[in-house]
Amino acid sequence: MLFRGVDGLVDKKNKVLIKINGQEYPIVGLEPKDYLLKVGNYVDEKMEEVRGANQRLSTSMIAVLTSINMADELLKLEEKLEKEQGKYEEPLRKFEEMKNKCENLESALSRLEEQNQELKRTNGNLEKFKEKYETETLELKQEVKNQEEENKKAEDIINELQNKLFENQIKLVQARKQLEKHQKDS
Repeated sequence: MLFRGVDGLVDKKNKVLIKINGQEYPIVGLEPKDYLLKVGNYVDEKMEEVRGANQRLSTSMIAVLTSINMADELLKLEEKLEKEQGKYEEPLRKFEEMKNKCENLESALSRLEEQNQELKRTNGNLEKFKEKYETETLELKQEVKNQEEENKKAEDIINELQNKLFENQIKLVQARKQLEKHQKDS
């Protein structure tokens, strides 16, 4: 809080007249006028409390004791504030850790979603390749089957020709024997 006397320089000053311990004081400050009046009333009440406890004190003694009491209040409140802030430091630290973990998890999730999309595209390509492979495999199987049928036909023809060759060889052997016999007889 910054208060300056009437002669002090303040950029955006608010000026109020405050009555403390029966005497008026002009106060100038940066805070709003209502706040300046509230502060003045608080000081006046505290001085009244000190004077009420001991009527024989001088005004300067009342002011000093009031300042001591207000300093005591301030220090106790600061200590209480530090303790209260201490209570929140660990939860705030944990909150920040959790927030960082959450951000990291969101980032990891985003990367996993991108990888998932890439895998889906790859899977789609693999499915197309599989379909093409299956189609080509069926075509090749049909070609093999056709070739096997042609080979079977060729084997049948070869077997038939071999049989005819064998029969002709037998006939040739028989014809030679007849020719030899015929030559011997003649």
